[in-house]
Amino acid sequence: MSTAFGSFCESGSMTSRRALDTKAAVTTSGVLALASVIGFVLVYLLTVRTAFGRQFGDASLRGALVTSSTVVDAVDAVLGVVSVATLLGGLAAIALIALVRLQRVPGVTAVGLLVAANSSTWLLKTHILTRPDLGLREITPATLNSLPSGHTTAVFSVVVALCVVLPAGARRPVAITGGAAAVVVSLATMSAGWHRAGDSIAAFLVVGAWAGIAGVVTVLAAERVPARVPEPRVGVRSWRRWLIAMTLGSAGVGLCLACGLVLISPLRAGTVGG
Repeated sequence: MSTAFGSFCESGSMTSRRALDTKAAVTTSGVLALASVIGFVLVYLLTVRTAFGRQFGDASLRGALVTSSTVVDAVDAVLGVVSVATLLGGLAAIALIALVRLQRVPGVTAVGLLVAANSSTWLLKTHILTRPDLGLREITPATLNSLPSGHTTAVFSVVVALCVVLPAGARRPVAITGGAAAVVVSLATMSAGWHRAGDSIAAFLVVGAWAGIAGVVTVLAAERVPARVPEPRVGVRSWRRWLIAMTLGSAGVGLCLACGLVLISPLRAGTVGG
């Protein structure tokens, strides 16, 4: 009888611990989604709706264009890689990994993240967000909205979706190389004159928002539909941690690049003038 009572208490403790882990996971993912949405709104308001933000974005774009003549071939090569075929390839890879690992919930969530991030970026850029004419002298048409960047969203969303379905041991190299690739693509779009710095930062935040939502969905759905090959709890924490690190890190790097590009234009102009 005492053995049965002990087993009952142990079972209750495990259930309570699992409930706390689930609550913590949902809270963390929800905070990531909310913070990304708030960050996106602030980036849009600052870089599109204020004169200071518009001038900063214009200066960073001018700085990128000043350097583009020396790296034009590399820029074309980088941007040429990102296409609809790239997205479809990423989608196929994600589905295949989820199928091989028998992870239905993470697989469906990762595919949904990829589709949602790219679809929402297209809708925001072409139909929802506007860019008012503030009477500034800008290098691009004043009312042509380019926020958020579709290229940056495409690359970053594939990387994040892969981190959802990959085993814990493979997430670090994919996150590091994929995050670097997303930053390179964002810089390439600026060097080509396609996007301003705020566009790329906004794209990182769009993916971050959907990654947070994906985290909530994955945790809650996994409680209802157990995977045939269960993922270790540390693995679940691992990919949430990498999602947060990649989103904040990539957005931060994008901001640093923008500041650097702002400084390049007057420096180059001063060199040429001397």
